[in-house]
Amino acid sequence: MSKFLDQNGLLYLWNKIKSLTGSKVDKVEGKGLSANDFTTEEKTKLAGLENYTLPTATAETLGGVKVGAGLNIVSGVLSATGGGTADSVDWSNVQNKPDLALKSDLTAVYTYRGSKASYGSLPESGNTVGDVWNVEDTGKNYAWTGTEWDDLGGTFEIQAITNAEIDAITGEA
Repeated sequence: MSKFLDQNGLLYLWNKIKSLTGSKVDKVEGKGLSANDFTTEEKTKLAGLENYTLPTATAETLGGVKVGAGLNIVSGVLSATGGGTADSVDWSNVQNKPDLALKSDLTAVYTYRGSKASYGSLPESGNTVGDVWNVEDTGKNYAWTGTEWDDLGGTFEIQAITNAEIDAITGEA
């Protein structure tokens, strides 16, 4: 079940936040968020990073990678060439790829067919897997699985979150 934060809950939460931040530590001028107690050696090292740039990536060095358009790199691997879109890449040459679904794989998952007055008026034959009809009396959409109509949505109830639940979330019971 989903819950929402109503006006009373929001007021309660706001007061809870104010009470929890009442014990916060204020910023001290010149110290930022810490005691600013770096050693001279640490300060020098950090100051030296101002002009640091990553080395060029190679097969042996993990560094900065600058690649454009259809990508490439070769010895440092990366690869992928083509028009720059997922559908134009020859994915058989891409190493360590996860299971992918391309946009072209998904274009025919569902086909909207229109509206029917009730569930009983959904067609019993001539359906293709993925056909979807809106049923007006329930306001739901149903998809044909190949053997039956599958409800693509469901009803759900939402309730206001209680102050006790806010206490449990903030750890302030």
